Amino acid sequence: MAQEKFYCRWAGLSLSNIAGVFFPDLLFQRDPSDPIQHELVAVSTTGTRERAESWLNEHKIPNANAITIYQSWEEMLEKGDFDIVYISTPHTLHYKHVRKALECKRNVLVEKPATMNRRQYEELIRLARQQGVVMMEAMWTRYLPATEYLQEQLLPRIGQVRRVYAEVSFPIVSADLEHSSRFLDKKAGAGSLLDQGVYALTWADLALHGLDNGANTTSEVVHAHTMNVPGVPGDVDDITTVVLASREKGSNEQSAVGIITTSMTLPGSNKPPFYRRLQANRSSPAVRIEGTKASVAVSFPPIRPQELHVQWYGNDCVNEDGTEREEIIHKPVKGWGIWYQADVIAKQVL
Repeated sequence: MAQEKFYCRWAGLSLSNIAGVFFPDLLFQRDPSDPIQHELVAVSTTGTRERAESWLNEHKIPNANAITIYQSWEEMLEKGDFDIVYISTPHTLHYKHVRKALECKRNVLVEKPATMNRRQYEELIRLARQQGVVMMEAMWTRYLPATEYLQEQLLPRIGQVRRVYAEVSFPIVSADLEHSSRFLDKKAGAGSLLDQGVYALTWADLALHGLDNGANTTSEVVHAHTMNVPGVPGDVDDITTVVLASREKGSNEQSAVGIITTSMTLPGSNKPPFYRRLQANRSSPAVRIEGTKASVAVSFPPIRPQELHVQWYGNDCVNEDGTEREEIIHKPVKGWGIWYQADVIAKQVL
């Protein structure tokens, strides 16, 4: 019996740089047997219609001539015919745009960070539940094959997680970067914590709470420290370090510690193009999850893992001579990998 196909229709609020990665990745040629097929049916732009048409053609969007172009994002949310809207505007505009989408009873995939603070996020969650729609943050790393394998196959076997190191750093900022750049504009949500630290915190969350989704444990910040980008006005955070204590609910006994750090000036060269920098070799793993029976290491870039390096050292896991047993698990990513999260939200919506 042939598997039923589902077509998920998308709208794009903002023709941003990341949208120029997301939509081509989302719309790449899927296996005919895949039950979910995605299509872009509408976009909104603050520029001209000609600019939007040029953007669609530049990024080789299929059936670009059939895509409805709105010059008002409010009109698109109010009148458009689509299943999910992808919002990739600057950080500080997320709350305004997502709130309007939810008020229009739209399902939303919003780029990270979803909001600028906890109060805004909790308000959007409340509104999404009230409206009976789905709101999801675009933390795409969570849904990649290696990440899902970690949660489903490794975390149940490596014993109790006792310590996590998560370091996601990337040299975005250089001495010749204009101070007017979005990456250095605090009013636009600049800073390493919101740009890159969200990935490191996600890895810590996966390691500390991935088995039970936080049902039996909770984490709190016990230390936080930031060094700002030198020579830049506005206290833009650069090297940020956070220490988490994970505790058992009920007993409040500490069960694990998480050490998270991020920087947008270190380490490495900022001269190559963006995606070349993401393929740089690093001298140490970016993520290390240490359980009582094994540790799992994730190499750079941890935002797009394709290998898991496992070292087994539990008494029933070691080699015959008692030494640690090494294992490398390969989980290749199709395309750039941002599309995996689209399947996740589509299954909730369709």
